[in-house]
Amino acid sequence: MDIQTEYSTIEITAAVIVILLLGIILYLNWQLAMLAFIVVVGAYMFVGRTIRRGRHRRKAQFDRMAKGITQASTFALQNLPVGIVIIDENNVICWSNSVFKDWLPNDSNKTMKLSGFIPTLRIDKYWGKSGFFHEEIDGKYYRVLYKTLEAPKSRYSDVDSDELESYMAFYFDDISDIEREKNNAMAMVPALGFITMDNIEDLRTGLSDIEYTQLWSDMNRLIVTEIDQHDGFIRNATEDTYSFSISKAEMLKMMEKRFNLLDKIRALTTSKHIPPTISMGIALTTDSVKVQGEKAKAALEIALGRGGDQVCVYHGEEVKFFGGKTSGNEKNTRVRARVVSHALHEIMLDSDRVLVMGHDREDYDSIGASVGVAAMARALHKPVHIALSPNSTAVRKLVEVLVDHPDFKGLIIDGEEAEQFVTDNTVVIVTDVHRSEMVAAPAALKKSTRRVVIDHHRRGSDFIASPLLTYLEPSTSSTSELVTELIQYFPDHVTLKNIEASGLYAGIVVDTKNFVVQTGARTFEAASFLRRSGADVSLVRHLFMDSFEGMRMRSAMLASAEEVANMAFTEAPENAQNATVIAAQTGDKLITLEGIEASFVFYVLPDGGIGVSARSQGKVNVQVIMEAVGGGGHRTVAGAQIYNKSLKEARRWVTDVAVSYMTELQRESEEELE
Repeated sequence: MDIQTEYSTIEITAAVIVILLLGIILYLNWQLAMLAFIVVVGAYMFVGRTIRRGRHRRKAQFDRMAKGITQASTFALQNLPVGIVIIDENNVICWSNSVFKDWLPNDSNKTMKLSGFIPTLRIDKYWGKSGFFHEEIDGKYYRVLYKTLEAPKSRYSDVDSDELESYMAFYFDDISDIEREKNNAMAMVPALGFITMDNIEDLRTGLSDIEYTQLWSDMNRLIVTEIDQHDGFIRNATEDTYSFSISKAEMLKMMEKRFNLLDKIRALTTSKHIPPTISMGIALTTDSVKVQGEKAKAALEIALGRGGDQVCVYHGEEVKFFGGKTSGNEKNTRVRARVVSHALHEIMLDSDRVLVMGHDREDYDSIGASVGVAAMARALHKPVHIALSPNSTAVRKLVEVLVDHPDFKGLIIDGEEAEQFVTDNTVVIVTDVHRSEMVAAPAALKKSTRRVVIDHHRRGSDFIASPLLTYLEPSTSSTSELVTELIQYFPDHVTLKNIEASGLYAGIVVDTKNFVVQTGARTFEAASFLRRSGADVSLVRHLFMDSFEGMRMRSAMLASAEEVANMAFTEAPENAQNATVIAAQTGDKLITLEGIEASFVFYVLPDGGIGVSARSQGKVNVQVIMEAVGGGGHRTVAGAQIYNKSLKEARRWVTDVAVSYMTELQRESEEELE
């Protein structure tokens, strides 16, 4: 019951009582009743007037209060410490409070639209919705809430709903202080890392104690000084290994300088004229300290697996590489080869079956190494097969010889047969590749739980998971050379048949470009062993014989080659047969031309993708360039498979990446000269 109704009830009740009393008095004395009636009417008129005046005063008071509240609300809305702006569907500012107006630039042409305040604003992304986003504008940080204006739902409102919904309100909350503190805190997040001296032991041989001590002291001084300059903490874990911690902000500075510590170390001179090198593994993530330590250790292993003289950084979910300017030095000792050979022997003995595979689109190094590993399994009388990919046209001649040979019936199988062949106790040995998506039979590899990797390519971040044994030697010319050494140290004597020795020999020949590229003493020793084991040079020559049509096509590709920044680019015709082989041969020929440091040959894959065959004389690391487009390989021999791009688009992409690499290489060379 409201106040007005309450007053009416009281008045009625009082009137009834007065009438009853007057009636009683009238019954007793009519003169007295008339006098009482006059008094009652006068009193009623006086009280009514007083009540009406009170009501008017209260109404006027409420009106003044309401007007004051409206003015206070308007003042609060205009001066609320939040910028408020209302825009129409054309992004035009219709109204804004004084706080937002103070933030706007003086140029009125830019303030007519909200995009003058937020240059990156796409109004269509937010129109008709509600939510918030964060924006940095001129060094300030804002939390921006946006909301579509809606008409009041009262039936007494005279506002058109459709008209009101053509406007949006944006509320800008200045959170600059919070964001700055947050950024400062993030900048102080520690990054963990490990540093190792790559070749200090190799350099120690042939140096006097004084020379070695001086070299170690110089390297130690440079390493400790570099970390100390960035306010980091560093300690020796062993004589040639360090662990360190540094803030995220300082680590980003080191990344901007591309870890010039590598160049400083490499600039140290020794009497052996071999530059000392270091490798670093760093974890710059938001994980726990334990996980960061594990990632930093894994990063160091990747850097070493890629040949050393470089830095591997886990930056969030991304893996970045720096350095890698020098090619891996050939190890003169075969101690590791002997140890790996014995370990491989034990793994094969503990396995019921052996499956060997190389990479997809096999070359002669891949198939040759697989044949050599199969020979070791055969020496142990283990059931063994070589899984071949559907795209093995490049090694067709050797495969045909193996298939026709009576001693190798059933040795070669396809991916489906390989998957069926794998059991819980089958060891899968992968040669000339260490990336799971690039193997000849991915399903068979995924099914296996016992894996071995033998490769000579620089290690990438996507390594085959959980191998029982890894033999990765980037300094070696070819995987066939590695397998040849393993055969020599295998505890059970391995008698190579002529075709097996020839396959391994062909693998060495193809990756060394006839013993010209990345060839050391151990390469010739391996080749000598294979020749003594019956490698047929005439058969190898037959494997590499070119057809007349292939020669004509290669000549046309050479004629159409384009030179860009001391690099050659060309492409094979779309209908080319054996395009992989022809591309590799063309790339090899291009880098023999004067002034050409690297070559890139493009060709169409059978599945519609674009293949890239990259070659280098050694100065340019084509592996880094190919990794940037999703491929990989070795310093002088690399490749990639690009999908969802046309031949022209793929060529333009690779060219841009290669030119950018050459520009950076030139800049670093100029800085070293200075």
